[in-house]
Formats: sequence, structure tokens, C-alpha cells
Amino acid sequence: MQKKKLTGKESFTFQGQNAPESVHDFWAWALSRLLMDGPRGDLAEYIVRLALGEDTATPKRGWGECDIVCRDGRKIEVKCSSYLQEWERDKPSWPVFSIAKTTSCDIAEVNGCYRYIGRDGQPPKRHSDAYIFCLFACAERDAAEPLDLGQWHFYLMRTADINARFGDQRSVSIPALEKANAVSCGFGELRKELDKLLPPKGDEL
Repeated sequence: MQKKKLTGKESFTFQGQNAPESVHDFWAWALSRLLMDGPRGDLAEYIVRLALGEDTATPKRGWGECDIVCRDGRKIEVKCSSYLQEWERDKPSWPVFSIAKTTSCDIAEVNGCYRYIGRDGQPPKRHSDAYIFCLFACAERDAAEPLDLGQWHFYLMRTADINARFGDQRSVSIPALEKANAVSCGFGELRKELDKLLPPKGDEL
């Protein structure tokens, strides 16, 4: 399968003929509910890429030890949570983020696809250089708009600091991040704050 970014204009086909429905129609059907856990997580990663000026031309990779490898080599893990969920609740959710350690796995790329080889036998760890925790911060359902970048808030921590502070802990709350002095910022400051927290490894940025 080709690793190319679709435009949305690509048509379904049947018996060699284009059907009226396109990939855009599929996306609109499958992904319009942006507060659902799956789409919201992908949206958060995309927003972080926009803020950092990183690649969005290549389709999202399904396998990897971290979510974003910056042009200069910095490895970023992106986690997402929200006060609102797709389902109705009497009161806003208590946002938590996963910080669970994971085992490494060997993946070979073959003809544009991935082949799972196996675990490398090393103990679980956190593989990134830093974490960016993305909070969809609007708690009012009538006002919520996930495409409004002003409704997102971000917390940043170096992975070394997470390891030192939280050890083998598998999740973390916003109060815990604030107590640990995680950097807090909005969309417009995200790139600058990451560069201060984790200076670029080269001149690419």
C-alpha cells in the first residue's frame, strides 16, 4: 500500500468504474464526531504537529515508539484527554493521561507496509524525550468546538522528569502535572515552550 496522503477526492470503484462516493465522504461519515476517543487522539496529534511546524504531508504512522519524531530528532509522545466525552454525563469528566511504560518491538518496513518481527526483550520504558499532554479544555457542551485551537490547553514535561517524579505510575492527572511543575501553555506558545524545555538538537527548527 502506498504511503501517500490522500486528497479526499479519490473515488470508490466497482467493476472498474468510479462510484459517486469518495474518500471525503468516508472521512465525513467516520470522523465527524471529533470528541470520540479515537478521532480526538488523532486530532490532538495533528494539532501538535501544526503547532510545532512538523510534517503533516505524510500520513499518520500506525507503529512507532513515540508519536512524533521532529525534524531534528527530538521524540515526542502526545497524550490527549478532555472534560467532555462523546456520551452525556451529569458533570465533566476528570481528565487523566496515560504515562504507562511500554515494551519495544521490532518492526520492519516492507513495500510500504509494516511487518511485526517481535519484542526486543528489553524491560518496559518510556521511549520519548518529552510528553505533550493535550487537554480539550472546554467543559460546556453547547460551546465545545474541537477545531477551535483556543479551546485546547497543553502541558509539557521531559520524559526524564516524568520518570523521576512518577516512576512506574501508569496515568497522571492535571493536578499532579501542575504539582510536578509541568509547563502549561496554549496553542500559540507550544513550539516556543517545547524549545525552552527541550532545546532543538540542530538548526532545523
